[in-house]
Amino acid sequence: MANDKDRSKLIETIQHFRLIDDTYFNNFMDDNFSGMRLFLRIIMDDPKLEVLRIQTQREVSNIYGRSVRFDVFVKDADGAEYDVEVQRSDAWATPERARYNSSMMDTMTVKKGFEWGKDHLPPAHVIFITEHDILKGGKPIYHSYRTIAELDHQRLEDHAEIIYVNAEIQDDTDLGHLMHDMFCENPDDMYYAELAERSRYFKKDEHGVMKMCEAMEKLMEEDRAESFKKGFSEGQDKGREEANQNTILNLLAIKAKLPVIAKATGWTEERILGFLQSKGIQPAQ
Repeated sequence: MANDKDRSKLIETIQHFRLIDDTYFNNFMDDNFSGMRLFLRIIMDDPKLEVLRIQTQREVSNIYGRSVRFDVFVKDADGAEYDVEVQRSDAWATPERARYNSSMMDTMTVKKGFEWGKDHLPPAHVIFITEHDILKGGKPIYHSYRTIAELDHQRLEDHAEIIYVNAEIQDDTDLGHLMHDMFCENPDDMYYAELAERSRYFKKDEHGVMKMCEAMEKLMEEDRAESFKKGFSEGQDKGREEANQNTILNLLAIKAKLPVIAKATGWTEERILGFLQSKGIQPAQ
């Protein structure tokens, strides 16, 4: 729990938050059906789109590799699914990452017993709202989907799409106004009432400010826990490294050969020789 001084700093920080900041965006959209509906109706150019479900920071595990955590996962009334990501860093907005997010959306649907031809994947839309024009085409929005080269790039109807929204363009359109609002610290500067009202709640209403502070404190606690976990893991690795080095020196003292040392430590003979060379030691032949 933060003390009064730390809490005051958090409150000051919150006043400078904008929707382009992913921490604020995630909390802003938590259970915010009117705000998310506004975003998707404008981005998808569908004035009738209705939001059925919202989950912020939804994590999808991958037992074979890297898991993924969606900023905001949405399902609409027609069954289509959306991963909405806010990206200030160009490095985190690569097409490869968008592709991976799209694939992980499918893993949530294809469970044991799923039958191709009988069961169907829902339409999947990965939406990256980026601070910079990642694709460098000078366009406000980009739609990417698979096509068939030999059929004059006819669209492959796999119902998967990646959308990049370029927040640099804030022109006099619905999308331009939405991107403008993404950069507003002051709710009074926003075009859209749905966003301004929610922003006032988190920045000016006592309950909203405290809710945001609690979310920030939880995030910082998670960061501290992750740092400790990483440090502990690195410490274990360092301990194993030192133990193996001691084992090598002890075995050399009794004139053990390289194959024996390699078996005892799990190191390759090349790695063992490199370590000994750094110590100026010549192993027995």
